[in-house]
Amino acid sequence: MTLRHQDEYERRAPYAPISAVREFFDRIRDKSVPQRVDRRFLQRISVATNNEWALLSALKFLGIVDQHGVPSHSYRLLQTTDQFQDGLRHLVETAYAQLFDVGGASMSVDELRDYFRVTSSPSQAKNAARFFREVCGLTGMESGARTDGDLTSWDASPPGTRRERSPGMQGHRDSDSEDTEPRESLSSRLLLETKARLLEKLPAPRPEWSAAQCADLCDRFLALLRNLDGET
Repeated sequence: MTLRHQDEYERRAPYAPISAVREFFDRIRDKSVPQRVDRRFLQRISVATNNEWALLSALKFLGIVDQHGVPSHSYRLLQTTDQFQDGLRHLVETAYAQLFDVGGASMSVDELRDYFRVTSSPSQAKNAARFFREVCGLTGMESGARTDGDLTSWDASPPGTRRERSPGMQGHRDSDSEDTEPRESLSSRLLLETKARLLEKLPAPRPEWSAAQCADLCDRFLALLRNLDGET
C-alpha cells in the first residue's frame, strides 16, 4: 500500500453531529486562537460534550486543525463573518475532492451512503453522508443531492447569522443536465468508481505474510465488492 493510499485509508470521513460543529464555530468567534485544539479546549469552551473525539476528527479531516490539533490559517478565517463561508467552502471542496470528482454534489442519500460505506467506515456511512450534506450547507453551497433518503435539507446560514444562501456550486455542476441524469446511470458510475478506489487500496503481499493471510485479505476485499453488487 503506497503512502498516499494509506493516508487516504486512514482519513475516515467525519460523522460528528453538525450541531457540535456549528457550536464550535460560534464559540471561537470571540476567543483568541489557542495553541492547540484538543479535548480539554473543547471542554473549556463547553462544546461537543461527550462527542469531543468525533468533533476533533472532523476538524482534522477538514483541515481546520492539523493532526496534532494545531490551528491552521483557515481557523482564523472561520472566526470572521465575512470570510466564513468562502473559507469553509474551500476546506470542504479540498477535503472531499474525490467525492466531488465522482459527482458527490448531486448524489442521493443512498448513493452517498454507498460511497462512504466503501471509502470510509461502513458502520458510520449514514452519519458520514449526513455530515457531508450538512457541512456543505454551512458553506452556502447549492447541492443537487436528492432527498430520497431520510436526511432533511440543511440550513445554509453561517453560525450566528441569518444570511441568504449563496448561489452555489457552479464549479462542480457544469449544467442542469446533471440534475436530470437517470439514477441508474449515476449509480452505475458511482459503483465503478468506488470499486476502482477499493482495489487501489488492496495492499501488495508482503514477504512475512503467510498464504492464509493473503487469502484472507483477498476474501475480505471480494466480500466488499460483492456487497457493493448487492450479493450476499
